[in-house]
Amino acid sequence: MSEAYDIIIVGSGIVGAATALALARSTSLKIAVLEAKVSDDHQEKARYDHRVSAISLASKTILQNLHCWESIKAKRVSAYTQMHVWDAAGVGEIHFDSQSIGESLLGYIIEDRVIRRSLQDQFQCYQNIDFLCPAIVDILKEKENQIELVLSDQKTLQTKLLIGADGANSWVRTNANIEFKNYDYAHTAIVATVRTTLPNQATAWQRFLPTGPLAFLPFDDPHDCSIVWSAEHEYAKNLLSLDDEAFCEKLSDEFSKKLGVITSVSQRYSFPLRMRHVKNYVSPHLALIGDAAHTLHPLAGQGVNLGLLDAATLAEVIIDAHKKNRDFSSLSTLRRYERWRKSDTLVMLTLVEALKQLFGSHKKSVQQLRNFGLNLTNQLPFIKNFLISYALGKRGDLPGLGNL
Repeated sequence: MSEAYDIIIVGSGIVGAATALALARSTSLKIAVLEAKVSDDHQEKARYDHRVSAISLASKTILQNLHCWESIKAKRVSAYTQMHVWDAAGVGEIHFDSQSIGESLLGYIIEDRVIRRSLQDQFQCYQNIDFLCPAIVDILKEKENQIELVLSDQKTLQTKLLIGADGANSWVRTNANIEFKNYDYAHTAIVATVRTTLPNQATAWQRFLPTGPLAFLPFDDPHDCSIVWSAEHEYAKNLLSLDDEAFCEKLSDEFSKKLGVITSVSQRYSFPLRMRHVKNYVSPHLALIGDAAHTLHPLAGQGVNLGLLDAATLAEVIIDAHKKNRDFSSLSTLRRYERWRKSDTLVMLTLVEALKQLFGSHKKSVQQLRNFGLNLTNQLPFIKNFLISYALGKRGDLPGLGNL
């Protein structure tokens, strides 16, 4: 059995689903979205998803333009208005407030499953989207004017353009032989939901510890937070071996009881942290987006935001070419997407790596310098407001879907 599509997207996560909707709303192109995994019903029953994202104002605009925001809000969003960062190895700290940049808030903490489900629910509004799940791709064949995929059930699909949105360990990237830089951060991230005796104050908190950064991200319930604790592998292994009571006690101490005592913790999840960045985002009839193209340390909370900008940018490039009767799958067309997104991503990757190195240093001279820098920046509104505005997406040449 064989079927032809204009565009096939491998991966139905946030970035892949957003790309499909962005294309379907403005074109009649026939689109298939392939997803290997069926949703885990057990995870759906958990109070909070352990995977959460800090959604920027630019990302919110993209989700609004895809007509998903109201559905996301109806499920659960947690707005935050402030951000507080401080160094455990000194007295340096910096505080960001939305009012200082003329905004009512800085962003939203949203569970990944809430965003993903809201996006996927929109598929049914478009007759030109086929959602195939489960659909496992076994073989990728690059032909002269198209790409052919063979699924595990032996079904064959042809497409003018294949989009890899299948995550950090991208099957598409591997089987298209796309090279990428791969750097081990030597950190394991521990994620969980915790309950605190003091309210989270609608504030995103981050403390830089000698072993790695610890973030508390506020949920809608003022006593609930999602934690992202990035630590050196051996230390993380020890933390994961603790029972819940001992872990909560250790977490309270390492966070200097900023939110009081941690009274409970959900199931803990962990994953190793690596930086990946592909040499080429595109090749003839193929493009990579989101984590398939780049991954970075979670300390800046920018992973999903970069991916949504990829989705909006690639969709805009394809739509523009299609309207002008140009080949939207040609290398010359796709390179416009690559040029547009690669420079912005490189800036973010470089910034995150600089922060990782700066706050990971145990040298006294470096610790004194960074504490001085944090306090000085905190007293310079122009620099501080520029930094937070950049993180919120107020920068550069944004795609139309993301313009604030």
